[in-house]
Parts: sequence; C-alpha cells; structure tokens
Amino acid sequence: MTNQPAPRPMVGVGMPAALHLDAFGREIDAAFGHVPYLVGTAAIGKTWRDVDVRLILPDDEFDALFPQDRPAHEDGRWGLICAAISELARFRTGLPVDFQIQRMSYANDRFPGVRHALGLHDRNGQ
Repeated sequence: MTNQPAPRPMVGVGMPAALHLDAFGREIDAAFGHVPYLVGTAAIGKTWRDVDVRLILPDDEFDALFPQDRPAHEDGRWGLICAAISELARFRTGLPVDFQIQRMSYANDRFPGVRHALGLHDRNGQ
C-alpha cells in the first residue's frame, strides 16, 4: 500500500466555491500566521444558511489583538475586524461567510465539532 494523503472531506459549499474558500484561507494564513477553519453546517452538509469560517488563535495572540476584559462580541475592534473580513470573504468567494476570530481555549471548550482547515494544500507544495 502506498503512503498517499487521505482525500479531503467533501464540504457543503461545492465546487468551485471550495477552491475560492481555500484561496481565502491562504490570505488569512498569510496575514495572521494561522489557517482558518470551515466549521458549522457548511462543513458537514449541503444545507446551510451561512458559511462559518473561524480563525482560532492561541490565547496569548488573541489577547494581544483584543485586550479588553469583556466578551469578544462586545469588543468594537473585534466586531469591526470580523465584519470587515466577512465582507472581504463574501466578495472573494461569493458565499455568505460569517468570519470570526476566536481564542483557542474558548473554541476548544465550546465548539468541539468538525473543523476543515482552509488553504493547506499550498503549504505542503500540493
């Protein structure tokens, strides 16, 4: 048996939207140094309202960007950045993207579901 990479799981956005999401993922990785993830209903099936994309940052990096002592959704900087990147993603992909930046401990504690890393194939030269 040859040692080939496992096929990428099919995501609910279909083609060519999945290619556009991957390209968007590479842009986020270039800007933040971490790949974003497709999560939520679009990560597991064809029925979805919006396309949830999450950038999960190590706690110290998240806290350096958003040092407020309040929930992220109440932070004006967090809200503006997430809204602006959501609109950029919508423009680049044609999909109704809900982009959010999350603290790693929060994401791992509250959202243990499926995560598809976006934009990885160029990292490995594939």
